Amino acid sequence: MLDDFITKEREVKALLQGSEELQCDNLLIITWDYEAVEIVSGKNVRYVSLWKWLLG
Repeated sequence: MLDDFITKEREVKALLQGSEELQCDNLLIITWDYEAVEIVSGKNVRYVSLWKWLLG
């Protein structure tokens, strides 16, 4: 999923818009198997694999 730049850009853009409206800084994207933390527009975006999210 995140190998496709357009998909990643769309998901991050929607997440940032939602975080502004809800005044939330806990930004999380659930992926199939990608894990990372990126800083986007001054906010930390955390990518977590589905199985870890389900078990967490």
